[in-house]
Amino acid sequence: MLTEELNSTFLLIIEWGFVAAVLAAIIFVLYSIRRAPRMKTAFLWMAAHLGLTMIAYIVFFMGIGGGFNDPTVENVSDQIHFLLGVAGLVWLTGMLCLVLSIQLLKDQFRAKNYTPIQDGKKEG
Repeated sequence: MLTEELNSTFLLIIEWGFVAAVLAAIIFVLYSIRRAPRMKTAFLWMAAHLGLTMIAYIVFFMGIGGGFNDPTVENVSDQIHFLLGVAGLVWLTGMLCLVLSIQLLKDQFRAKNYTPIQDGKKEG
């Protein structure tokens, strides 16, 4: 059985690296609204999904890192389980936002609703 603790520097790099990547993705999604304004609602739900996923990972890594690291707490295991449960619920909410976003995007690209972006060139 492995009895060594997780390296806190590694956890810090993984956690904040993921947060930086998600923030970049959120900025890209919000910038995409200017390119396709008719899909604004779908993009906003996708940004909500990314934001909730980021929060879930932060709470998850708090739980993996040992909770609050308060020496006066008697039930550290209960706090860790609580943090992992909260992370799971936040992640679930983010996944529901993703499903809604995908549904809205699918509705935009149906054959009857789809109008391609015109760039001024004629086909022929």
